[in-house]
Formats: sequence, C-alpha cells, structure tokens
Amino acid sequence: MRRFFARLTIWIALVLSAVLTALIAILYFMFALYLWLAMYLVPPAAALISGVIVLFTAGMFALIASNMFGGLAQHGRDTTLGPAEAAANIGSLFSEKLQGLGTMNRGTSLLTALIAGFAVGVSPRLRSLLWSLLKKMT
Repeated sequence: MRRFFARLTIWIALVLSAVLTALIAILYFMFALYLWLAMYLVPPAAALISGVIVLFTAGMFALIASNMFGGLAQHGRDTTLGPAEAAANIGSLFSEKLQGLGTMNRGTSLLTALIAGFAVGVSPRLRSLLWSLLKKMT
C-alpha cells in the first residue's frame, strides 16, 4: 500500500509540474502576442486584443471539455447509488476501456498475456504470491 501511495504522490507531483510548466508557457505566449501586437497597435489596444484572444481560446477549451465530459456529469448526478453499485459502475467503465484497449492492440495484448503466463509458470515465488493474494480476496 505504501508503494501505491508513493507512486500516486510522484504522479501528482509530475502532473502539477506539467500544469505549472504549461501555465508558464501560456504566459510567455501571451506576452509574445502582446509584443507582436504592440508593434502594430498602441500598447493598450495590443493588451486588450491579446487578452480577448486568450479569453476566447480559454472559452473554446472550456466548451470542448464540457462537450467531452458532459455525459460523465449526467451520470454523476445520480446520488441514489450505494457504494457497491458505484464501485460496480466504475469497474464496468474500467473494463470497457481495458477491453477497447486490448481490442485495438491485439498483438501487444497477446504478447503481454504470454509473457505473464510464462512468468507465473516459471516462478514458484510469483505463483505462491498470487495464490496468497487470491486467498485473501475470497
């Protein structure tokens, strides 16, 4: 469990670093747009136009995100589900995504399954570990 939280912490730190880096890049692009417009317009007009362009771009991103994730928001409004049903729905969505990934990459999926089967067949320690995990789950 510690390893999971350590990996989760590292993943969150990397995502936050990526978001921060992207925000800094956006600031530089905004400033470059302002400087480019300032060559042709007076500085207040250049600032106004660059701000409008950035707001328009942000609005387009928000519109795209709302269209992409609109179906998820509708599913999330149903609060009558208990924890077991919610977990079952999450598992179902995960399995659909995983099955789609496996269907798209048949060769890789087959090779992965063969390697995993070979590893379990060769390693008695891995077999005993998996067997103990299965016993704990049931």
